[in-house]
Amino acid sequence: MEEKKAENGGAAMPRMRTSARAESITVERLMELVAAGRVRMPKFQRDFKWEASDQRDLLDSIYRGYPVGTLLLWKNPPSGSEATRGLRGAAPTPQGELFLVVDGQQRITTLWNALGRKPEPKESALVFEMKTETFRSRALTRDELEGLAPSACSEDQLPAVPLYLLLDAALLSEWVPQGLSRETKRRYFELGKQLREYQVATYTVENADMEVLRDVFGRLNTSGKPMTRDEVFDAIVGSRVVEGDDAGLQLINASIKDIGFGEIGRSTLLNALEAIRGTKLGALDPRRLAAEQAAIELDRARKVLGIVVGFLRTRVGVPHYLVCPYELPIVVLARFFALFPQPHERNLILLRRWFWRGSIAQRLGGALGTMQQHVDDIRENDEDGSVQRLLKRTGSPEEVVVDPKVTEKFSAASARGKAQLCALLAQSPRDLVTGKVIEMTELFASGSADVLRRIFPDGDARGSSLAGKLLHLAVPSNVRRFILACEDEGALMSHGIDATAMAALRTDDAGGFVEARAAILDRWIRTFFDGRAECKRSDDPPLLTSFARRTA
Repeated sequence: MEEKKAENGGAAMPRMRTSARAESITVERLMELVAAGRVRMPKFQRDFKWEASDQRDLLDSIYRGYPVGTLLLWKNPPSGSEATRGLRGAAPTPQGELFLVVDGQQRITTLWNALGRKPEPKESALVFEMKTETFRSRALTRDELEGLAPSACSEDQLPAVPLYLLLDAALLSEWVPQGLSRETKRRYFELGKQLREYQVATYTVENADMEVLRDVFGRLNTSGKPMTRDEVFDAIVGSRVVEGDDAGLQLINASIKDIGFGEIGRSTLLNALEAIRGTKLGALDPRRLAAEQAAIELDRARKVLGIVVGFLRTRVGVPHYLVCPYELPIVVLARFFALFPQPHERNLILLRRWFWRGSIAQRLGGALGTMQQHVDDIRENDEDGSVQRLLKRTGSPEEVVVDPKVTEKFSAASARGKAQLCALLAQSPRDLVTGKVIEMTELFASGSADVLRRIFPDGDARGSSLAGKLLHLAVPSNVRRFILACEDEGALMSHGIDATAMAALRTDDAGGFVEARAAILDRWIRTFFDGRAECKRSDDPPLLTSFARRTA
């Protein structure tokens, strides 16, 4: 392999021995290769990420004859050169020539899920509405899964055809209702023919190595419609740093999953990794990072972020990533603990104040530039000064105002909502059935969208407030009845429901319930924030504090 030295003095840039060959392949033939397990996905390909609308758009483009981009395939890669996998439902032991997908996983997976395999019951599948000539996503009926012809249809009510039937002309012929006109039947057959015979453009590479294809992959995804930075990082670096089933940035989450903090977002992990190594945020080019160095950087990042997570959970009061109000503190704390792994106790207290004052005053959001400014405040050999500079960014402590507003509309996705959930979780809410403290891993197993249950019907505006919601694991649809069935006063009180609130709930007095509970939640939230932001206390650094004590 010939090499050209990078202009910035970094690693040598690889070159291909032979140019990629421009070809095309029909959708039908491509699906045959996938079914045989001969189309493989390498470790550096991201997980399937396309939304239903993206999938529909791809099929619609093929139906209308639009271009859908070019696939990049590596033909017959050397055995053992890269960990690979086939697609769901494909043959597990392929025979014949193999094709490693360097670029195009989203398109190939969409085509396979839509056309190449039979959907599972209740799985969202693609169908084509002949009357409107549109693609829709929905679960298939039992008859559709069995490929049975529609029993009730007419020229005015044309049936939607499941796409998985279109790849096989014989199956499609059996499905098309006999009662339709010849012209209408032809439309269904032409649909199948158009999708099967569509020519997908490909570039096929032979006699290359993995370093060449990583570089090609990186260039493909830094132009046009790019993947996110963290996906490109994992695609290029992750394939070279693997431990068991985890690779790249996921290695960091794997090391902290047992703590119960949940998985940190990969974009946050990448920003934190850059902050730890002292790189300008957003400037790291994974193509310039050697495998050995990448392994070292990832190992250091997971150790530092382990310290950050421990600090957030035990000292700050953030029990889970999904209730961390802002991304910025994780990145900034990563830089701080990378430089000062054993800081002064006083500075830990001050950092907790910085976190909550900034969160309450909404000063920790903003773009990457704002995050970079905070990271730049952390300077080597200046632990005390670093903390003081961060505190100054939160503004005057007197301007930090705690106003819970627990009777107004509440959003668990907002920074304010997440901060208030931290206050409620600090009360160790208990399961109203078992009486045990609710585990964070169970509570947030499916995300944060469904952790709050409306106590009152959808039409009652009070049910959209924090005082009108129950923070709990899955409960029956009638939350009010679920609460009334609990006789454990301690468990009820862990949710801010006292005897007064219960009495109001029994008599269907929604206003009385919300008023009684709001008073408790308001007190909890104020106490939580006041005890951590400590706006009325001195922010002197450790040395000044020690001096004041000695001279008192």
